[in-house]
Amino acid sequence: MKPLMPMFKSALLALTTMFAATAQVAATDTGEWKVEGELIGKRDRVAEDLSGIACTTDSGFPRTCLIVDDEQQAAQVATLTDGAITAGALVPLIDDKFDGKPVELDGEGVAFADNFFYVVGSHGRPRHDKAAIDQARESARVAAGLAASSKLVRLKSDSATGAIAPESAMQSSALAKLIAAEALFAPSAGKELEDGGVTVEGIAVVGQRLFAGFRGPVIDDKSAVILSAALGHFFEGQAANATLHLLPLGPGRGVRDLAAFDKGMLILAGPMRDIGGTFTVYWWDGASNSAKLLIDLPDFVSDKGKQWKPEALLPLDRDASSVRVLVLLDSAKQGKPRALRIPYP
Repeated sequence: MKPLMPMFKSALLALTTMFAATAQVAATDTGEWKVEGELIGKRDRVAEDLSGIACTTDSGFPRTCLIVDDEQQAAQVATLTDGAITAGALVPLIDDKFDGKPVELDGEGVAFADNFFYVVGSHGRPRHDKAAIDQARESARVAAGLAASSKLVRLKSDSATGAIAPESAMQSSALAKLIAAEALFAPSAGKELEDGGVTVEGIAVVGQRLFAGFRGPVIDDKSAVILSAALGHFFEGQAANATLHLLPLGPGRGVRDLAAFDKGMLILAGPMRDIGGTFTVYWWDGASNSAKLLIDLPDFVSDKGKQWKPEALLPLDRDASSVRVLVLLDSAKQGKPRALRIPYP
């Protein structure tokens, strides 16, 4: 029989190693950031549906950034200092109307490259109220919503000051046309998100290509879809050279946001449907058939037990073994921004 003390030491060493490994993959919550001023959402009320953020620089502070709320027709300028977001002016993106009332862009993602911000609509079909008395009017409302959301909007930022010129806003339907031309999306045509319909929820620009990440459909319940094309295709009419990428991000998980990072991008992955599921961060090089799992995010729950869903991701800074990211939460007032440190690479 082996002596007990060496056996105990071996077991203790094994447990210590196990817990050390666990600690290496745990996200460190470095706290909630302050929001100074008001981030504006639906009907000019305090935002509760923030869905995307990008900044003119990926290092240092302060940063000039653009934030989008998916219930707005505009995006909002914001200044980031370390630990705080200061709300700035609203910048109009679209002016679509139905029955004289504004129709939101359903903006879901923001990217920045070469002095331009890019804001993407969901390109998704709004929910159809089957109980509506006037079904013809309801169908027209849904069509108007789809038309408004099927846009990519570009805004120019001053290279010296970071100021955004509202009059520079340009709209493109090129992404909608690329989606319509892809056979993979044909079974999703005309469907709402909960039924696997097309819904874009993130964009990133990497190496002069624009990447659009889809929350839905999730192919065979296991592969998320990202479509990439030449950046110059969307506003300069260059050849698209479009490519579809299928990435296994976990059962039922689609893309919830994309953010350019380290010659590739961070992927915020989460459930396609609004029921249960966990949220995860991956890093992807933009070309291979798999992404590197970085972390399973913790649950974010209000004092009353309401779950807040991570909806936007922004890299802040990095060290030798981790990257610090800012997360904005859906259904939480002003996004309740939180900085998390996650393992990387």
